[in-house]
Amino acid sequence: MQEYLSYFGWLFLPPLATSFLQRTYYGIFYSNNPPHPQSHKFRKHYKRIYTVVVISYLVYTIFEAIWSIQPNFYEILGVKKEFEAKTLKTHFRRLQLQYHPDKNPDAEAQATFILIRKAYDTLMDPVQRFAYDRFGPEIIKCDHCKTTREFLANGWSDFGAFYTSTCLFMLVVNFLGKGQFGRFWRFVAFFGVACMEASMILHPKSTSGSFISMILRNMPIFEQIIVLRRLCIAMFLALSHVGPIWFPSEIVDIRQELQRLELLSKFAEQEASALLVDGFEPFRKDTAAQIMLKRKMEMYEVNSRLNSHSEFKGMYNNVRQRLITNKQRNR
Repeated sequence: MQEYLSYFGWLFLPPLATSFLQRTYYGIFYSNNPPHPQSHKFRKHYKRIYTVVVISYLVYTIFEAIWSIQPNFYEILGVKKEFEAKTLKTHFRRLQLQYHPDKNPDAEAQATFILIRKAYDTLMDPVQRFAYDRFGPEIIKCDHCKTTREFLANGWSDFGAFYTSTCLFMLVVNFLGKGQFGRFWRFVAFFGVACMEASMILHPKSTSGSFISMILRNMPIFEQIIVLRRLCIAMFLALSHVGPIWFPSEIVDIRQELQRLELLSKFAEQEASALLVDGFEPFRKDTAAQIMLKRKMEMYEVNSRLNSHSEFKGMYNNVRQRLITNKQRNR
């Protein structure tokens, strides 16, 4: 829950922090004549301060994700990921003597001893260690999981739940108008990260040379995945904020243009109807004039159809040319 609250902070904190910093900056350096909000200088300052705020919040989000991770079983027992069984037993016995209830009656020491025992049992069991490295301590609570396949099947449910909820979150952000910049490539990168995480779970050695694995090589895979997820979403949100400011879109909203065109067409239709009514107004009460107008309109329709026919036009031109020729001869 805390993770998603920090993501929603992206929607409100950068604009608020930028406005506050810009007012403070103008109060110090432009106290007598601050730039007008519609001026080019004001927009330039806002863009730069906004970018600094977003990058700072991005860095904070990444480090906060790393600092908020609880000590893993390797750190609790004081061993490396590639430990030897003898080394693990030595560290466990030393901690056991320090926190065993018979040696240390403190309630906190008793809770620490239970955690140490759980860490030792998990790392000594190859199947549980496999599941712990990939999915974290929650996966060990699965009572019906006994084999590697059962642990994997249970871990994939968390994988699917996270990426489904995150995809819905990104759609909500787009609906709010905050994720239009680079929308296509953001979703491509999102599914790429999902594939990378699946590869880290199934084939850790294939991703050992990746940026995340190299930077966080001392962390188990599930902790690397936690940082990767937070980094992925934080980068998406940061680009959604900074991108439209530095690269404003010049694409015209076609829906507004279509609505404007529809209004103009309705207006033109109303004007045409009004002109037609006004044009036929003198014939409304004159029956003889109506009959004459009807005949003329019928003749006009007949002539229009005949003139649109290619054969008739050819015959008409020939007859017209003969009449002109005979007229010239008679002269």
